[in-house]
Amino acid sequence: MLIFNPFKTGRRWNVRVFLFALLMTGMGCAKVKADAVYIVRQSYSIKDLPSGAKQVKGWFWMPENRPEQQVLDFKVVEAPASLKITRDPKYGRSWLYAEVAANPEVPMRIITEFTVLRRAVEGMADAAKAGPITEAHRRAYAVELKRDEKHMEITADIQKIADTLTENETNPVFIARKFFDYVISKSDHYSKTGPAPKGLALGDATECLLGKGDTCTDQHALFIALCRARGIPCRLMYGSRLKPENADKDHDPGYRCWPNFFAPGLGWVPLDVSSGDTAVDHPERWFGGLDENRLEWAEGRDFDFEPRSQVRPDLVIRGWVEVDGKPHSGLVRTVNFQRK
Repeated sequence: MLIFNPFKTGRRWNVRVFLFALLMTGMGCAKVKADAVYIVRQSYSIKDLPSGAKQVKGWFWMPENRPEQQVLDFKVVEAPASLKITRDPKYGRSWLYAEVAANPEVPMRIITEFTVLRRAVEGMADAAKAGPITEAHRRAYAVELKRDEKHMEITADIQKIADTLTENETNPVFIARKFFDYVISKSDHYSKTGPAPKGLALGDATECLLGKGDTCTDQHALFIALCRARGIPCRLMYGSRLKPENADKDHDPGYRCWPNFFAPGLGWVPLDVSSGDTAVDHPERWFGGLDENRLEWAEGRDFDFEPRSQVRPDLVIRGWVEVDGKPHSGLVRTVNFQRK
């Protein structure tokens, strides 16, 4: 059994002692509070291998420390001997990786258990504390300003909308808020009308602009493209919502993405357009705020894995599996969590 400690290699901390210390450290900060501790069991398995398959490779989500979460304990309960933790070179995020000989009778399976402290944040989009974006910022965050990223391209229409909405405004918070409200007015998350998306679910800014994109990735692709059109660095995070009604149940919580935009004086500001779109009241709380009922897993698009995948994926939801070098859809994920 592999035990991984995110704070000090080779040493397993006492969770209660660490949690107490973390709580004491954060008591003076009104916007970052210890809100929930989750104990999570997550399993991955591969099914439906094609006849004659020889090799299975997989890259899978794992938790790590982020501004709104701390991993207090992590262990691998079951996994192939080849399992290792790798980092993708583009975003520097951790992934579980394993490769095995294909065997329909003994499918690849990875089971992990971990404890995560998750914090709710609010009021982070404080325009009074934000300064203008400078050329130095744009050079430093060139990746988060890319204008031709797949499905988030800054088209002539998107550029015109971004310029028209914000005119001569230079405060990145005011600009981002305009875009937050605009995307909500132009689109509807699919959960408002049914259980499944009606669009292509590609996470495409133009499809969202045309009223056809109805997933969180579509809405946030449009938000990111608008921000980048006005020179505001913006990036995409992937996570899962831990809904209270699903506690102690084996289920796949799916995914929820959300963007962070950069504002000098504030740093990276989180928001969730889709939560704002579906909020019964106070949608503005999701601009510069996130709830504690979620985990963050990954970042970005157009993934460059380590080791390299045969096919470079644009989106990675839960994980990425290849059988003999070809993408394979037979990934089953199960999560069971308790909130303490």
